[in-house]
Amino acid sequence: MKKIKVIVFSILAILLVLVMAEKNRILSSDTAPKQMEEDTMTSKQDEVQIKGNNNVENTTENKSAENTKEDNEDVKPTEENQNETTTEEKQDEKVTEDKQEEQTTDKQNEKTTENKQDENVTEENQEEKTTKDTKDEKVTEDKAVEKPTEENKSNNATENKKNEKTVYLTFDDGPTASTLEILDILDKYKVKATFFMLEPGMKAFPDAVKRTVKDGHGVGLHGVTHDVSKFYQSPESALKEMQTAQETLLSITGVKTNLIRTPYGSIPYLTDSFRKVLSDNKFMLWDWNVDSDDWSASNKNYVQDVIDQLKTLDPSKHAPIILMHDRSGTVEQLPDLLNYLQKNNYQTEIIDNELESYSFECHDRCYPHNGSKAQ
Repeated sequence: MKKIKVIVFSILAILLVLVMAEKNRILSSDTAPKQMEEDTMTSKQDEVQIKGNNNVENTTENKSAENTKEDNEDVKPTEENQNETTTEEKQDEKVTEDKQEEQTTDKQNEKTTENKQDENVTEENQEEKTTKDTKDEKVTEDKAVEKPTEENKSNNATENKKNEKTVYLTFDDGPTASTLEILDILDKYKVKATFFMLEPGMKAFPDAVKRTVKDGHGVGLHGVTHDVSKFYQSPESALKEMQTAQETLLSITGVKTNLIRTPYGSIPYLTDSFRKVLSDNKFMLWDWNVDSDDWSASNKNYVQDVIDQLKTLDPSKHAPIILMHDRSGTVEQLPDLLNYLQKNNYQTEIIDNELESYSFECHDRCYPHNGSKAQ
């Protein structure tokens, strides 16, 4: 726009000059002074016009300069704003970098702390491991010390096992008022026995029968009457007595046994016909090979008789089966017998249905050592 104005003014000036020239040409017939005055006037007017044009140009240039200045001023704040924004962004970036550095520092500190903790844990683990190794070494040493002792114990146990001798303690004619005392003594010495019971005694002392079974002792049958004339009247009479005793034991304890011992033993009363009937009904006959003779009133020291028989008995034939009776005289000396058996490595066992039964040989029964007849 400014340039257009300048051009317009220039054209106007040129036109004005042309007009003035044409006027001068028309008035060329006038006098020189007049011409000079007119020229002077024209020159002045031209000067005025030129000055005016110059003023216009200056004004235009000044306005352009002012506009440029204003534009520059407008740009300057923008640049300043940009600079301020850039400064703020840089400050923000710096703050962010500072925060990142702080976070990095914190992480490094945390890592350092973790490393220290790990080092502490490692040291503690090493200390614990060292302590554990020390304890293990001590335990190993202790075990090494104990091992010979255990081996010695094992060797002693093996040697004792080899030297152990089995013995079967048996009690006939019970239960009686003495049965519980016998059970107490057996329990005290931790030994087991087998009781061959009479049917009337089982009915009279059912608690003793129950305890006998509860304590883990063996149980067998001894009939009902214990009368030779009645029991051995016939094979059927013998069978009937054993069946009756069997039923009574079963009703009291819930235990059924096939073990029997006939009154006074199998010889000479139990003939082949008796044996066959009893065997056909699954009864297993048990006699004895050591007679304590404890039932005899004259025998005040049955324990010594038992010891003497044990010394002469051939264990290769059969383990000792000691006959005793459920009576007060037996109770008095029973601890002495048990002490002897334990000191001489005898191990008591019970008789059960799994064992092969034992009955007299004729020589043992026909020629007893003391000429007495067992009950």
